[in-house]
Amino acid sequence: MTELIAVLKKFNPTKVAVEANFGEQRLAQQYADYRAGKCDLSRNEIQQIGFRLARELGHDSVYAVDADGEFPHMRVAGYAKASGRAAEFDALMAEIGAMVKEEGAYFASHTILQSLLYLNSDDKVRESVGFYFREAHFGEAWDWAGADLLADWFKRNIRIYSNVVQITASPAERVLVIFGAGHLGWLRPNFASDPAYRLRTLAEFGN
Repeated sequence: MTELIAVLKKFNPTKVAVEANFGEQRLAQQYADYRAGKCDLSRNEIQQIGFRLARELGHDSVYAVDADGEFPHMRVAGYAKASGRAAEFDALMAEIGAMVKEEGAYFASHTILQSLLYLNSDDKVRESVGFYFREAHFGEAWDWAGADLLADWFKRNIRIYSNVVQITASPAERVLVIFGAGHLGWLRPNFASDPAYRLRTLAEFGN
């Protein structure tokens, strides 16, 4: 963890944004308590990385930028079963399970920084996003089960992007966004497509 924090400090973020509901007051109180030495950190990356880094940088706040959203996965599973494609859907889910198992094995034998560089690599991001798009294959005209799941996931992530935009006070700001790996392949292109932002990656500072 010390190694990871040292790498993130090279970016020198002016704000740290985390996966908590936008405007959540509980987050502010938890961070204040941590800064005052009133509590220990939980195992969540919001606190282990976000709180730890923000305190070391002297930040008064950590910013909650998450957005609620629908994720109608069971509708896709139901469509696959009703259309005689259950075996195909189950095979896709088995691939995802194998990927998660492989990631777990990697984490067990590598440092936190190495693990995050692995998850943030272009190949892993493409693989993760690819599973979402493959779920979009399940559906048909007027019953776009998989496409609707994809659209709802995109909606949530474009709202997260919008929340980060709202906390960016000036072009000089450097916002570090800490979210679960499933979001990375969606948030990256959102910011890369906005000419007002310059996207930076962990690999630029950690390799």
